[in-house]
Amino acid sequence: MPVHPAITDPAVRAHLERLSARAGTIPSGATDAEGDDVARIAELRANPSWVRLPDDDALESIDLDADGLALRLYRPRAGQRGTLVFAHGGGWVAGDLDNNDALCRALALATGTQVLSVDYRLAPEHPFPAGLDDLDRALHFAATGAEGLVDPALLGVAGHSAGGNLAAALALRSREGRAPGIRCQVLLCPVLDAPDPTRPSYRAHTDNLPLTAKGMQWYWGLYVPDATDSVPAGAAPLRAADLVGSAPAVIVAAEVDPLSDEAQEYGDRLAASGVAVDLVRREGVPHLFLVFPSTPARDEVLAQIAPAVRRAFA
Repeated sequence: MPVHPAITDPAVRAHLERLSARAGTIPSGATDAEGDDVARIAELRANPSWVRLPDDDALESIDLDADGLALRLYRPRAGQRGTLVFAHGGGWVAGDLDNNDALCRALALATGTQVLSVDYRLAPEHPFPAGLDDLDRALHFAATGAEGLVDPALLGVAGHSAGGNLAAALALRSREGRAPGIRCQVLLCPVLDAPDPTRPSYRAHTDNLPLTAKGMQWYWGLYVPDATDSVPAGAAPLRAADLVGSAPAVIVAAEVDPLSDEAQEYGDRLAASGVAVDLVRREGVPHLFLVFPSTPARDEVLAQIAPAVRRAFA
């Protein structure tokens, strides 16, 4: 599958060209073949590129347990203010504490905040709202001080891709008083609505690696298997009746991504509701660019959003 010409970031494009050369092995969406879903999920969960990086002089990581829920806390050694409860990506069906390890480290160092990553339950074994409930449990754990490691008065939520969906949904619960209070929500290339092939970004990037329109539909069908036209806002935050009173938002959108329009729309709706929004739209990159290896785009974008995160915890 050729790399889309709109992907102009040189390092990102080079990485995608390597992926494209072996596209037959990359899970790319729904299939009509009986049994293939099981194999595709197994392949996603066995991805050998998900590794835990070693600690260094700048940061330490601590594995924690919150009544059976595995967590990992990233702590900048130079000091930190605030804690982001973080949900990894993986389409709600894959990923673990190693999945976004490099991104969590980079986020913690760029912003000077602690990052508490959550090993939430996965679909299809545990569909909506299991993952969201686990993120909620982690936020409650942080609100108790997380064994003395967290300031319960300085909390936020964050997430990447499907994890951005969970973070936005938990921010809505917090706004409604059904979860602890938060200072901000950091949504990195988030899923914010059910797949909508009529959105311009879906039409423009239907078949682009690493996320295709069919792929997004496949992930969604496993996470919300009984979805109808009345999808709850807990699964699709864009469908919330209103967003007044939401926590300040930091949103990152990739230009060459089926999800870019919903990120923009959510930011616009939040702003129209009187919520402070910092939206960074990175041109020339696709979905998942924040977890690609050896590309400077991630660090440049995290540097752009860092001032807004620090303001939230000031």
